[in-house]
Amino acid sequence: MFNLGTTDVDNMEQLFDMFFTIGTHHDLGLSLQKVENNIVVVQLPFQHKHADSIENGSLHTSAIATAVDSACGCAVMLHIGKPTTIATVNLRIDHIRKPYPGLGLVVEASCYQTAGDFIYVGAAAFQEHSRIMCCNSIGVFKSDTPGPVLSAKPL
Repeated sequence: MFNLGTTDVDNMEQLFDMFFTIGTHHDLGLSLQKVENNIVVVQLPFQHKHADSIENGSLHTSAIATAVDSACGCAVMLHIGKPTTIATVNLRIDHIRKPYPGLGLVVEASCYQTAGDFIYVGAAAFQEHSRIMCCNSIGVFKSDTPGPVLSAKPL
């Protein structure tokens, strides 16, 4: 088990790994690839159930948006340095191109500014195994929002 009160990157990586084993994150197959130099890298693998059949089997934009939001949330948590509740206030995603059919994405996210409880994040999603950018994003997140207490012990 990890100590939720530390700012240790390894402990944050363990938290992120746990985060990706629940709900939609698990269903999408999201996984933390690495945390380096305050950049969080998350992978969204291709799955047919999340494909847009109209576009010949490319990942659907809603799956991409969820992966971008999740990567940004992890970047915010890393920036804060401890588990806390956060909320997405605004997330703008500019879709540049669809990923090639059958390929997943790698999302890179990092924080670039804070103002009080507001944290500003930038992200980009690249096609798997290349630097072909499929979308970029900027977002605003708020920390210490109402929600579950992440440092509480499970019942």
